[in-house]
Order: sequence, then structure tokens, then C-alpha cells
Amino acid sequence: MGPAGRTDPRSVTAVRPPSGNGKRLTVCGITGVYEYGRAVGSVTPDTVVRMRDTLGHRGPDGAGVHVTQNGRVGLGHRRLAIVDLAHGAQPMFGERGECLVFNGEIYNYAVLRRRLESRGARFRTNCDTEVILHAYRHYGDECVEHLTGMFAFALWDPARGRLLFARDPLGEKPFYWTVKDGTFLFASETKAILAHPRITAEVNTSLLDSYLANLVTPSPGTLYRDINKLAPGTAGSCDATGVRTWRFRDVTADRTFLDVSLPEAASQVRHLLQQSVQARLMSDVPIGVLLSGGFDSTALVALLRERATRTSTFSVGFTDAPALDERHEARWVARHFGTDHHEVTVSPRDAIKALAAMVHHQDEPLADPVCMPLGFVCELSRQRGVPVVLAGEGADELFWGYPAYARVMRLQRALRAVRALPAAARRVVPHLVPASRRGWTFDTLIAAAHGRQLPMHYPLGLSRSLRSAVLVPRPYDPPWTPAEQAIDETHMETLAFDTQHYEFALRLPELLLMRIDRFSMAHSVEARVPFLDPDLVAFAYRLPVRHKLAEGRTKVVLRHALADIMPERVMNRPKQGFGAPTAHWLRGTMGQVLIDLLTGSSMRRYFCIETLAGMVADHRAGRARNEWVLWPILNFAVWHRIWIEGDSPDELTEKMLGRCTVDAG
Repeated sequence: MGPAGRTDPRSVTAVRPPSGNGKRLTVCGITGVYEYGRAVGSVTPDTVVRMRDTLGHRGPDGAGVHVTQNGRVGLGHRRLAIVDLAHGAQPMFGERGECLVFNGEIYNYAVLRRRLESRGARFRTNCDTEVILHAYRHYGDECVEHLTGMFAFALWDPARGRLLFARDPLGEKPFYWTVKDGTFLFASETKAILAHPRITAEVNTSLLDSYLANLVTPSPGTLYRDINKLAPGTAGSCDATGVRTWRFRDVTADRTFLDVSLPEAASQVRHLLQQSVQARLMSDVPIGVLLSGGFDSTALVALLRERATRTSTFSVGFTDAPALDERHEARWVARHFGTDHHEVTVSPRDAIKALAAMVHHQDEPLADPVCMPLGFVCELSRQRGVPVVLAGEGADELFWGYPAYARVMRLQRALRAVRALPAAARRVVPHLVPASRRGWTFDTLIAAAHGRQLPMHYPLGLSRSLRSAVLVPRPYDPPWTPAEQAIDETHMETLAFDTQHYEFALRLPELLLMRIDRFSMAHSVEARVPFLDPDLVAFAYRLPVRHKLAEGRTKVVLRHALADIMPERVMNRPKQGFGAPTAHWLRGTMGQVLIDLLTGSSMRRYFCIETLAGMVADHRAGRARNEWVLWPILNFAVWHRIWIEGDSPDELTEKMLGRCTVDAG
């Protein structure tokens, strides 16, 4: 039977539904294989199960696999039962033999279900998974345009010999894929793809510069050679002719501001945010909030107060970093709103013990220090029996909450003066900055000299001069490519939309949302982000800058929208930011661990080891603050040992713990 042939009804299917009384939960993970270009199909259930079970942390209690009779297609799934606990096992089949594996939540599934029922669809379950199958039946590939939620899925259509796959418009859920010898492979995490016998892990050296600049690689590439990640709002298909992808929605495409007053904008933001929170309460299990005590997480607690009888909140702190420890503020918020509050404390030894496991769950390095405390607080949520949490990701990007934005805006007069200089003089100005201080300011002046200022958060990681100093010279792909400017765009409009494009096309989906996906999923917890509701994003994304940042005050419109429910203490508190004490950790045992990792010959392929060793020494001696250089390098080195060289995370952890001194107690 050829790849376009209809699936034989005798195909192999095995589904294990959630065990017990349906109240035990699993976390969603999907994977699959389609041998579209091979002479004879050779997919076996054992192969798919091996791939699928690398994702066991995403679904420890429910699993399913389907392999077609012709051996060309195999789909695997691990399940988190959040809605309709007793049904919805996957792979799920449509009326014409379509087979679906799906990760995420469709928040408009009730509305979409009624619409589809009016067109003759007949549903067998109450779960949102089935909505996708009926939407495909009625809308074809355009079904993705009708879905509101966080999702990644793959749908096998046997009648067409074709696999359809997609990732949600904001990139809340991941989808990785590759092609090897006429075989298409996909998964929620790259570890499942790497479990296939034809795949070998190799470093994609062309993206090392991008990784160090952004703390993650931009889509569609990854740090694995030939393994791709689907960009947000992108769908694709694979059939006998190969793979093609297309963008079905781009939140960054419209570069025009709305003409709306601040009171009108605040009213609409409040309405849309309330709707978003309500939609994300869809669950048959307890829901909590990851609470820092800052504006965004407190806003979620305040909005939940009238919608949930009892809210659980979860916070994390550090034994060695009072300046980064927000537990006292979180406790105040918890007392104010009467939540059931829980805390976890992380010591330097805890961080060393968790480092290898953290990088293992990342799959490719996500060099944001927040990954460490995020893992601990999600583990706490699971331990306390709360498998769904709300988180504040996206609010700072959507409403301009970062202090760096205000700092950059204060520099505009000086940068306008630079842009007004003759071209020859503009090119000279950046080089007036001393070589020892050529960081973010130098990059900003270089960009201004060429007429287009960099996004306000770029580079998030290492500056261009630092990347040049630590990387072995070779051809690198551009770390960030600006979007096409709108006609007659002013300089400030370009800066504003370039900043939002960087945040919503790269930093938010590939770093911030992937860190919360990885570390909630690692502990069988589902995280939902109400600030990233598509309707809210579509509206707030285009609000003029003055509604977001005015006279150095951030989140202007959001503050107006929530003024009646937010405590004054939180409204007036300066932003602290969620972080981790990497500077302190790297002065102690973690710095020694990095030195150990750098001494191996493998690191010399990528980095100037002598330069890095000097930076480690300066940092440990207190002569410099190099944590923002060393933390991404440490993440890469641990990742390389685990995923490229094949070291066991447990054995690597034991070696690291052997380096522990009293500072890591």
C-alpha cells in the first residue's frame, strides 16, 4: 500500500486510558513518525513507544499508540486529564479514520462545538480534543484558524495520505520536527525525536551566536543540527511529496497603532482579561497561581478572588539572596487575599543538585536563570495536589513592564542627536566607547549609526563584542532579523513595533513560554497564561506607547484597568523581577563546575577557553560581574555533556555534588 493509500482497519492501536477512578492526572506529550518517502513502511509500535515514553513526565498515567497496517505512520501520546477526566484518551479517531494526537487546551471548544453541531457534527465525548477532529472534517486545513487556545497537534488523514500539524499563534505549546531519509518525525520535546534509531544528536554551530545573544535559538532552528521547531502560528503538512509549512496567524504583522483613549483602552483590557481568566478556569481539578508578589501574579489572584472559592498560591525563595527573595511580598499578598499559600526555599546545594536535571528537561539550552526557581515552584505545586497553575507570563511584553523600556526611552534624545549627524560621523561615535565597556551601549550606538535602533530588550544575553570574544570564529546565522517596516513609519513607531516583534516572535515563545512549558510539564503540572489570550493580545499589542509607558511609569493601561481590585502596596511597588542568584552561585561551587566542564576538549570546538577561564576567575574573585556571560556557557556545557556526548544526568550530578563546599550547603 502506497503512502497515499487508505489505512487498513486492521492497523495496530493501543490506548491505555487514565488509571483508577479518573482523578489521577497526566501531562500531555505527543510524538510520531511518517515514512512518506521510503519504499516500504517500517514503523513499529516498539519504536513509537520508545519515543513516546521519553515524554513520560508529561503524562505518567495515560498512554496511547497507533501504527497503521502499512507501517508508514505511527502516533504516540501521553495524557493530562484536565477536562472530561474519564474520556478523551488519545490517539483519537474521526469518523473517516482520521487519527489525532493533541497537546494543550482549546479554550473556545464549547462555542466551537455548538457551531460544529449546527453543521451536523455528532460528538462522543466532552473533551476539547474531539473538537479538532470535527473542525478538520468541516474546515480542512483552515481548522487551525478557528481554534483559540494553547495547542500543538498532528492529524493523520488516511484518505489523503497526509499529516497536518500546527502550533498555536503565541507559541504556548512546542512542536519539534525533522526529516531524515524520507522519514518525518515530530514531538513535543526533542528528546523523543532523538530516541528514534535514525537520529543522531549534533550541534547546530550556525546558531551559537543566536543562542548567546537571545539565551535561546530563534525558530525555525534549534541547537540540534537538522531538528526544527515550528514557529508560532504556523501549520504544516507532510505527504508523499515532502513537507511544507505556512503561517496561518502572525500577531506581529500589523504595525499600526489603535486610535483609542486611555479610559476606553483600560475598560477593554479589563473586560478581555476577565474573559481570559474565566476561560482558563476550565478544569475538573484544583487550580493555583505562581505568586511572586509582583503586579502580574497579584493581578491574577485578585481576578480569581470572585471566581474561585479557594485559591492556592506558590512562591519560591533563596537561602543566600535576600535581594532576590520575594517571599515576604508574596506572603503579604496571600494574607491580603486569603489564599492557601505554600513556599519552597532553594539553597546553593539544591541548585547544584538540580542543574543537570534542569538542562535535561530543557532539551536545548534555555539560558534564563528563572528556569531554576521555576522548576522548584512547579514541583511544589504538584506536591500540594494542584496540577494546574496560572502564571503572569506575557504581561511585561504586552504592557511594557520592563524598567529597561523606560531607560531606553530616556536615551532617545541622545540617540536622535547621533542619527542627525552626517553618516561619516555617525560611524565614528560608537567607537568612542572604550573597548572594555563595549556592551549594550555599543550595540545600540552601532544600530543607531545605521539608522534603525535595536529592540529594547536586544541583545538579551551577550553583546556583539562579548560574543566575538568568547566564540570560535565561523559563519553564524543572524541572531535577529527585523520585520519589514510599515510605509511612512516614524522612528518611534519602528522602535516600538521592532521591540514587540522581538518579544512576541522570539523571546516570549521560544524562551519564556518554553521555560514554563518545560518545568511545569517536568512535574506533571499544566501552566496557563491569561495575559496571552489571543483577543487580549490582538487589542493590547496595538495600543499606543503612551498607554503603556508614560513619564517612566510602566503598564499604564493595565494599572488603570485593575486599579479597583489591586492593593495600593502592589500598585506602587517598584518592579523587582523574578530571578535567581547566579552571580553568587558562580562564585562558589557552580563556578568550579564550569571550570571542570570547560577543561574538556569538546568545548574548544566552540569557545575561546582561555578567555572564558579568565572571566570565571575574575567573577569568582569579585573583580567583575560576569554571570550573564557564564550562565549561558554553563547551560551549553552541561547540555553538550548530556545530549551530545551522552553523559547520564544522574552521574553528572554526582560529580557536581562532589565539588560542593560549605558555600553550597
